[in-house]
Order: sequence, then C-alpha cells, then structure tokens
Amino acid sequence: MRPTSHPQSALRYPLTRLLGTEAHVRVLRVVLSSEIPIGVAELARHAALQASGVGRVCTRLEDLGVIEAVGRGARHRQYRRAARGPLVAQLAALFAEERARAEGIFERLRRAVRRATTPIRAAWIEGPVAAGADRPGDPLVIGVLVEPALADRARQELERRLIALEAYGDVLVEVRALTIADLATADAPRRADLAAALPLLGPPPLDLTPTRRPPRRASRPPRATRHADREARSLALAALLAERVRHDPSLVEEARRYLARRIPRASPGERLELTEWRRILATMPAARLRRFLVRDDARGRRLRQSSPFLAVLSGDERRALLAAAAGAP
Repeated sequence: MRPTSHPQSALRYPLTRLLGTEAHVRVLRVVLSSEIPIGVAELARHAALQASGVGRVCTRLEDLGVIEAVGRGARHRQYRRAARGPLVAQLAALFAEERARAEGIFERLRRAVRRATTPIRAAWIEGPVAAGADRPGDPLVIGVLVEPALADRARQELERRLIALEAYGDVLVEVRALTIADLATADAPRRADLAAALPLLGPPPLDLTPTRRPPRRASRPPRATRHADREARSLALAALLAERVRHDPSLVEEARRYLARRIPRASPGERLELTEWRRILATMPAARLRRFLVRDDARGRRLRQSSPFLAVLSGDERRALLAAAAGAP
C-alpha cells in the first residue's frame, strides 16, 4: 500500500503510528509481554527480525513514548514498557489476550485428544501452524497415530469433538489419521513437515518412525488416477460454489431451508451427513464457511459429496457450474 497523502492526528489516533508496521507490532508484543528489560539481540530473536532493524524500530517506539531504554551505551541498551506511555496498559492487555487465545486453542486440542474414546498412540500439530508460517485461512492440521482399522473412527470422533474449537478460535481444523506404515513410507518433504510437528500427546511423530525401507516403484493404477481426477473436479466445483456464496450470501439461508426439508426424508447415512452440514451452517461465520468449502482434507472431501449448495441452484446454474468445474485445470 502506498503511503497515505493525508496524515491522521497523533492525539486522536496514536495507534496509527504505534501499530503502523508489522515490525512495530512484533517488537511491542515482545517488550510489553516481558517482565524484565530485554536487549536488542534477544528482542530480535524473539521477534524474528534483523537486529539492525529492531534497533531502529525501538528508537521510533521510544520516541512515541510506549517503550523506554535502560542501561548505558548502545551495546548495553535494553528496553522495557514505558511507565506512563500512551495506551501501554491497553496494548499489554491486548497482547496478553492474544496469547491467551492461542494457549486456549492448544489446551482445547490437548483435551479433545486426551478424552477421545478411540485409542490414540500420539497426536501433534503439523503444517504451517507448527512451522509458525500460517496465513489467514490456513487450517490447523492435527495428526494422530492410530491402528489402521481405527483411522476413520479416530478422525471422525476428533472432528466432532473439535467443532466447538472451530467456533471458539474461528479456525478450520483438519484431522489426519496416520498409521505406522504412513510414517515409515513418508517421503523427504513429508518427513521435514513431521520434524517440525508440535506434540499434543505422546512423543513427536518421527520418534515413532520405524527404520525405512526403500520404497517400491510402482505405477499408479488407473482407478487411483480416475479417483484423483474426480476429487480435482469436486474441489474445483467447491471453489466455484464458495465464490457464488461470496457474491450471494443468501445462498446460505437457502441451503439451511433445503436441509430442514431434506433431513426428515433422508436415509440414516445421508441424515448424518446433512445434520453435520446443518451444524456447520449454524456455527460458521461467512469467511470461515467459504474456506471450509474448499478445504482439501478427508472431512472436506467427504462432506462435498452431500453439499447442500448445489441443490439450491437452478438447473441452468447447476449445469454451468458443473461444466466450468469439468474444464478447470
């Protein structure tokens, strides 16, 4: 974004300058959360910033009166929250609430795993959240190690237990049920992903990995290829539906009415899927719902087979979307 041409009042809007850049936010988060003064090198490490840039940020924040320097000389200078700076207490409380929210999410995850009735050998967080590189909309990926016969049962049970967490944290949760064989045959990128995992229950996943054998080379059977093509078209269709929901939010209410009509007449298996959709539409905000529609995990693929959104479109609209999805790369 280009610099604004009309500056705002520093008296009325001090947060514009205090929180004006990501570097400001990162430095403030560390300094205002620390009970003791902190030096530039340690501050840079905690904030994941270059030390030279951190020094400049601290100087600006000191000039704004929200932090203050202690110690003599540049080499021994440390920073702490200002005793009487503008909005210091409020900012510190905001960062404390931010930290409490994340800790609350992780505690709810641990509780859900511990209370699962399906035997789980180990559980962990993996993916972008574990690596600290997640962006808005990225799912919170939970891996669990179970016996092969229990994989579907464990995944479905945890998905049910984590519905409340999705509403509490406004996050999408993806559950991956793995077996020892999955760990043993993981390729190098997958092993690197597992190496960064954050344990929730039991040891880290790679500590459970048996000695790897060289994988057999085999061509993918035609059935698997056809299945992958179907899944790709299903995902493309879901993306088109998510875009329709973005432009026409009334589709959500129409989908709710469709579910209310359909559930009483559905078979037991279909009723279970549609009831899950009804719960999703009742609890997810619009932005999270759109992200949910295109999630590419076991739960997303399963529920796409019974999506109520396609049913509420007219015949012409349905045919146009199906044709567009079939032609998507």
